[in-house]
Amino acid sequence: MVFFRQQQNKLRELRRSPRFEVHYPAFFDPCDGSTLQSCMICDISSGGAKLTVPNPIDMPSEFLLLFQRRCRIVRRDDRQIGVMFLKG
Repeated sequence: MVFFRQQQNKLRELRRSPRFEVHYPAFFDPCDGSTLQSCMICDISSGGAKLTVPNPIDMPSEFLLLFQRRCRIVRRDDRQIGVMFLKG
């Protein structure tokens, strides 16, 4: 649930961490032996995400969210790399 508070004629979001709008294709594993199902990550934060799924009613209470992004290395140091997400 999203909560907003009116302050000086502006809406302020009261979530603990900022959300970022994304459009990442992903999969979820219901962890019940059935096949992976596709979904779309609509927004994401350090604490959670909003998903578009085929049938929200049939979703299990807990599941494994899997997503992958094509990346390009933009920085290399010692034993670390920095990557940039590529579109498509």
